[in-house]
Amino acid sequence: MAESEHRDQANERAAAGSAMLMLQLAASQAEIGPFARRGRETPQIAAGHYRAATRLTRAGARFRG
Repeated sequence: MAESEHRDQANERAAAGSAMLMLQLAASQAEIGPFARRGRETPQIAAGHYRAATRLTRAGARFRG
């Protein structure tokens, strides 16, 4: 049982790492947050985008089970 829990935790960490990488890639492509060019987007707006993407990622993880 402990081995199964450990495996589940490792999978969750890997999924979280993948999600963060995908968020950073999306931000880079959209040129928002730290990837913005010439200050086109404020840090507050970029943070809102990150929060929204995080909520969607978490909702998707719960949906997948």
